[in-house]
Amino acid sequence: MPRLPPWLLRQAKRQSPSLAALLPACRDIRSARNELRWIEQHVHETTRRVSHSSRRVRELCQSRGRGAPLQYVLGSQPFGHLDIKCRPGVLIPRPETEAYTCHLVDLIKNGQIPGLSPVRGGRMLNIVDFCTGTGCIPLLLFASLQRWATRLNVLGVDIADAALRLANDNVRHNEELGNLSVVQQQKLQISRVDVLNDADIEALAETHWDIIVSNPPYVSQRVWDYGHGQLGYSVRKYEPKLALVPGQGIAVPDGWQHQDVFYARLLDIAAMLRPKAMLLELGDEAQVRRVLGNLATHPWAHGSAVEVWRDWPDGVDDGSAQTLDILPDSGQPWRVPVKGAGQIRCIFIKRTIQ
Repeated sequence: MPRLPPWLLRQAKRQSPSLAALLPACRDIRSARNELRWIEQHVHETTRRVSHSSRRVRELCQSRGRGAPLQYVLGSQPFGHLDIKCRPGVLIPRPETEAYTCHLVDLIKNGQIPGLSPVRGGRMLNIVDFCTGTGCIPLLLFASLQRWATRLNVLGVDIADAALRLANDNVRHNEELGNLSVVQQQKLQISRVDVLNDADIEALAETHWDIIVSNPPYVSQRVWDYGHGQLGYSVRKYEPKLALVPGQGIAVPDGWQHQDVFYARLLDIAAMLRPKAMLLELGDEAQVRRVLGNLATHPWAHGSAVEVWRDWPDGVDDGSAQTLDILPDSGQPWRVPVKGAGQIRCIFIKRTIQ
């Protein structure tokens, strides 16, 4: 990242020392002004003693200037119409995650997932989100589908204590704000489940799950250590490695790479739970190609249709390739459709044979 020119720092400092403190993170005065306004508003709303406000603003601006994510500084991140609390130790929700969650809601409501009940007033829907983090995905799915499904059951699962506490706090927080309301015949739950534990998955199998969603750890150890232009310094310094990099002790199945190990497990879970659709977030096109290559020979792939989604699946075609040509080990070429705009982000699998 290029150094800030001294004249820019001087200009910011003449306006406000806090504005100058934000410049290393914001890189320009306009962005710094916006963040300073948000920080001042946050301090005004959360600091009881007015005499402490100026010091608190200064401290938060300095923390942000050193690279702390704005969401940790402000303590929250908008996600759809929800307000998602954010804390160190739990991955921050991304705009791309919001975009594909909203797109999934639209597919459900428009009847584009085979097998879901189409009858108004009697719809039933069960969704499970693995590696839920802040709970942003299950909360937005629940809040967006409450009027569509009479009997709605949305479950977010994680293994990290910090994530479970924060996700449950987010449920209560958004209920208090009136963003969602849990009513009779509708359930929104956050529970401890180890994706890699067979007993935990067998217990989940007692419920029929219509849709599986997951944003699992998918970053390689090498990218975590060095970035390589794929992972910023702020993410590696401040956000939890547990949510981004698969643990070193996890057994890697034949034909898979270590950073892809959760997808191998999630495909096996899908074969056990047999959902009508599954949506998986991935890191980049290379990883998508590897996972699709293994999916092509996986038993659950039989009777399924597959799409790849870009960052903005509702986005207008920006000239990027609209198909991926996959050549799995079986040797049978496979052309997978790609939709949306931006970088490749997700794999969406829906069952065509129920």
